[in-house]
Amino acid sequence: MAYSCTNMTKIYTIGFSGKSQDIFTDILDAVRVKKLIDIRMWRVARFVPWASGANLQKLLGDKYCYMPELAPTKELLSDYKDDEIGWPEYEQTFNGILATRKVENLFKPDDLDGACFLCSEKTADKCHRRLIAEYLATHFPDIEIVHI
Repeated sequence: MAYSCTNMTKIYTIGFSGKSQDIFTDILDAVRVKKLIDIRMWRVARFVPWASGANLQKLLGDKYCYMPELAPTKELLSDYKDDEIGWPEYEQTFNGILATRKVENLFKPDDLDGACFLCSEKTADKCHRRLIAEYLATHFPDIEIVHI
């Protein structure tokens, strides 16, 4: 019998909306997240105080990392939230921002294994965390993206 062992680098994305602190940490523990990378422009979560950057830092210690260079620009976010642009234009513009910033140079492949990109959105379908994960997957071989 032949066995196939692939060494896929698994990266995760998660949003904190709709989750309690206990459920959030249980999910991170269950998938064995090694590093939670906060990619929000602002780390204050007014309606979900446990998800503010300072509280996540206390909760997760060395596992927490804030990388504002992975956040959208204020202008892009404002244009999208104000319905001046739709999701396809947001996606195209944000991918251009990632390329201009050369965010792939911020990581080594080992940095990504077990990393989880955090944002507030409940799902990843219209969130920049999905775009970041997909962008990095085009630059690093053997990446598996899991949205949790």
